[in-house]
Amino acid sequence: MKKICPRCSNSFVCREDRTDLCSCTRVYLISGVRDYVKENYESCLCPSCLKETSASFHSFGVNPKYLTNNR
Repeated sequence: MKKICPRCSNSFVCREDRTDLCSCTRVYLISGVRDYVKENYESCLCPSCLKETSASFHSFGVNPKYLTNNR
């Protein structure tokens, strides 16, 4: 199924019918990112945005609710 990423507006293919084949299952997400996406976006993010969100999740105050206590 073709979707539009709510974060970057690019189109991508989502395999919600076969999640084992979906590209998002191959993206490593650090702890908390999945909940952050669910709470802040009404639809799936594209693989690029998932990677970027995971990589910068605790940087620059992406979501203060999920900031680590290591600061």
